Amino acid sequence: MTESKKQFDTAIELLRDARRIVVFSGAGLSKASGIPTYRDADGLWMNQSAVRFSHVDDLERDPAGFSKFWARRLAVVEAAKPNPGHLALAQLQRLRPSTRLITQNVDGLLTLAGGMDVLELHGSLRRWRCDHCGNRRGPWLFHRCTRCGSRARPDVVMFGEMLNQGVLLDAQTAALEADVFVVVGSTAVVYPAADLPLQALSRGGRLITLNMEPLHLDTSASAVLRGASEDLMPRLLASLNYSSTTLGK
Repeated sequence: MTESKKQFDTAIELLRDARRIVVFSGAGLSKASGIPTYRDADGLWMNQSAVRFSHVDDLERDPAGFSKFWARRLAVVEAAKPNPGHLALAQLQRLRPSTRLITQNVDGLLTLAGGMDVLELHGSLRRWRCDHCGNRRGPWLFHRCTRCGSRARPDVVMFGEMLNQGVLLDAQTAALEADVFVVVGSTAVVYPAADLPLQALSRGGRLITLNMEPLHLDTSASAVLRGASEDLMPRLLASLNYSSTTLGK
């Protein structure tokens, strides 16, 4: 048995036996949908506009530039469709209803794929909010707030801002209760989100990592899967579904 086959079979066994599964996804999950990652050679952080308009103060510093940049990002997101990785995670949740989906992505594709109660740690570009009066709805149209007239903005977490504490608390609770915690397409280096897999491990949860490149978490993982999420996640779900069906006979 090859090492990769052994790791894949271990992942299936862990998922099959788990009572509570948590999946923590990052930019790699949405790459196949045409949404740039952050740290690749062609990623967002290679784009100077992304660097200039990703801080909470940038809206006041250059409102026109800020709106133009985020309008371009919104256009990319709205044109994107869920890929097989998103669809497989939504299927996992249907197969195992106790599964929680946590994501760093702001594209909303997990919800579009059928994911339920997705915990969006960094918000969603498909919604807007007003920091003056708290009005929040979607989609963001880079206009002024309909309630108070202040400038609206995307409902995403910028540099210099805290995560939504309610969402973060729900994610932390899910991590602490997880029998199996799966990291999909995330480098898991941005805090406080990067603490989530460590919290799962601290309570005896087992870790599965699925990524194109090695992660620092791989040394703590019970199964390490190397490859694209749009390929590996459907394979995992097909095997898990078959395993569950076989066990039920």
